Amino acid sequence: MTKGFMSQTKIFKTGAFLIVCSLLSQVLFIPNTKAASQAKTLSDETTELNRDLSGKRSRVKEIQGLINSYQDKIKSQESQQLSLSNQILLLDNRIREKELRLDEAKAQIEVIDLELQALDADIGRQETKINVQKEILSDLVRKLRQSDDVNTLQIFLSRPSLSSYFDRIEELKSLQGDLGQTLERIKNQKTQLESDKQDRENKLKDLEAQKKQLRQDALKLEMEKNSKQSLLAETKDKQEEFNRLVSELRQQSEATADEIANIERDLKDKLEAIDVALANGQTLLLWPVPVRKITTTFHDPTYPFRNLFEHPGVDLRANVGTPIKAAAGGYVAWTKLGSMYGNYIMLIHPGNLATVYGHMTKFNVKAGTYVERGDVIGFTGGMPGQPGAGLSTGPHLHFEVRQDGIPVDPMGFLPEAIETDELIQ
Repeated sequence: MTKGFMSQTKIFKTGAFLIVCSLLSQVLFIPNTKAASQAKTLSDETTELNRDLSGKRSRVKEIQGLINSYQDKIKSQESQQLSLSNQILLLDNRIREKELRLDEAKAQIEVIDLELQALDADIGRQETKINVQKEILSDLVRKLRQSDDVNTLQIFLSRPSLSSYFDRIEELKSLQGDLGQTLERIKNQKTQLESDKQDRENKLKDLEAQKKQLRQDALKLEMEKNSKQSLLAETKDKQEEFNRLVSELRQQSEATADEIANIERDLKDKLEAIDVALANGQTLLLWPVPVRKITTTFHDPTYPFRNLFEHPGVDLRANVGTPIKAAAGGYVAWTKLGSMYGNYIMLIHPGNLATVYGHMTKFNVKAGTYVERGDVIGFTGGMPGQPGAGLSTGPHLHFEVRQDGIPVDPMGFLPEAIETDELIQ
């Protein structure tokens, strides 16, 4: 009797969970038609986005193939005999290559935009799933708390038979397993959601990088077009003028070192008396204009006229008419007009150093005079085709440093450059 009573008591205790069975079945297995509808909408959007992405990626590959073909043409033309027609054709192909790079950057931006939209759709779908699962669990907890007050005997007596009572116990065990799986699904969905959100942050960074590349490509395209305009202006589109230009460039390059040596010899006593700190290498040169952007570096491999001569300095982006300051104290060696630099000035400094300032609209000093560090010596120009521009790629100051008459990288003599604005406004 006692044994039977204990068994009955155990059954009654277990019966306390029976109410959970029906509650769990209601909470876990009632279809959520709203969630299903939302999921289908997001799925359709994702399918369409992926179709668009495939087309954009194919366009990027197509553009990259065209860029490669133009690069091959450029290499071929660079090895051909130097002539005006070849040089113009070379610049035309470089322009076309830069136009394609601009198209490529735009297409890459469109791809990343679509990838972001697809990620947002996935994130939305996952957040919907998580919210639905959270609602289910919230309802379950609430129902379980309500079931604490249910009379176990009432539950037991409500069953048609003892067999069905134990069937519900087994069902409860199964539902408890389903509950554990639901919790695990939420955990996995949350992990995937966090991963997708990190992917979105990375895509946003990629998008900013591509936009920056777009601005750079646009500037390079502008420089290439200006280069062609400058060459045509200097040669008047005639082969004999081009030959004269090339001859002048070579003579200028060869003669400058000797000219500097002669001037330094004549100014030896004066130079020894000034700027001793600079002569001892203790003082950096001064930037001649505010450093907005270094558009061309020393011996830049992308320089449009590299087929004619190596770029012997740095180009500093500056509006036409920007005041140019002497990088250090010294004597004005000359103010000249040449095909390469247009209007340009050379200053001689102690320590066998010289600085050159090219593509100027106006001089503010005269040859043979002494200038202090920071004195305004002239004003920038560089608009292609304008008087004094020379072979220019656009408004800027060409600045170079010569040591013992030989061009060297100016960056080794200047403070660290801090660019102050974007490439394109």
